[in-house]
Amino acid sequence: MKNIRSNVRVKLKNDLEYRGRLIQCDTYMNLILNDATEYSDNVPTTEYGNVFIRGNNIIFISFE
Repeated sequence: MKNIRSNVRVKLKNDLEYRGRLIQCDTYMNLILNDATEYSDNVPTTEYGNVFIRGNNIIFISFE
């Protein structure tokens, strides 16, 4: 996948959003983000080093 190491925005079914650098993606669309920040209503709430996001919780992925 050519977008590995790109900055992404991931919107989840629970209305949370994560922004970070895409490190890995598999065929189930499970993602690992590095230097990720969690957003709620476009307000940053928590910063994480690495985040694993299960693919069935994802609504969309946007590459920045």
